[in-house]
Amino acid sequence: MRLVLLSDIHANVTALQAVLKDIEGIGEFDAYVLLGDFVNYGPRPNEAIEIAKQLPKPVLVNLWGNHEYSIFGGSLDRFSTDRGRAVLKYTNAILTKKSRNYLDTCMNHQGFEEKVIEHNTILFVHGNIDDPYWGKFGIDKMNDERYAKYDYVICGHSHIPHYVEHFFPSENQVYRNKKRTIFINPGSVGQPRNHNPYAQYGILDTETGNYEHRGVWYDVAAEQRLFNDSIDKFYKERLILGV
Repeated sequence: MRLVLLSDIHANVTALQAVLKDIEGIGEFDAYVLLGDFVNYGPRPNEAIEIAKQLPKPVLVNLWGNHEYSIFGGSLDRFSTDRGRAVLKYTNAILTKKSRNYLDTCMNHQGFEEKVIEHNTILFVHGNIDDPYWGKFGIDKMNDERYAKYDYVICGHSHIPHYVEHFFPSENQVYRNKKRTIFINPGSVGQPRNHNPYAQYGILDTETGNYEHRGVWYDVAAEQRLFNDSIDKFYKERLILGV
């Protein structure tokens, strides 16, 4: 199964449209995986959700991130800044009834989902195994033996892409007493933070194991012009550098 991995779109419709245009040129694929945080920070959450409703392939996984969770009553204390709390309140105020219905009925509220695909056991999670919404996932988390049961752990939230093959001890002489788990983060479509302002996503083929990380140019200035004074300028200025 060939999967398109999209995460942390954050209501950046210009970036999302550029990514979807790029996807048209990658050849056949089977499904989308949406890893959370469709909304907030950006100026057009309702438009982003309308695009999600019309994706031309099935959506295999559609997770709440911490921003969807917060829209539906999650504590605002988890936001590290006042500007983060303020922009969430703004997003909450402009979401339409149809958009709320999509977030509530079409997305997985748990922030994680396990699937078996072509003999691969896969954990899809927005954050990490301890905190599916807010948990940061970095190299330091990959030694956790709870991940050893999975062939892939695919996450979002950090806005920083990674691909790491990690080997856990295992009583399996055929594989030289090692068990491989592949950790993937496709980065962020709408708010990248790896010093690369391009809209980023991933393509995983679960049959061959091939993985491709892609960065797509989009008109950052055009997206920035859509921000109004209700959204702190920090969220549009960071788009220039990908920070």
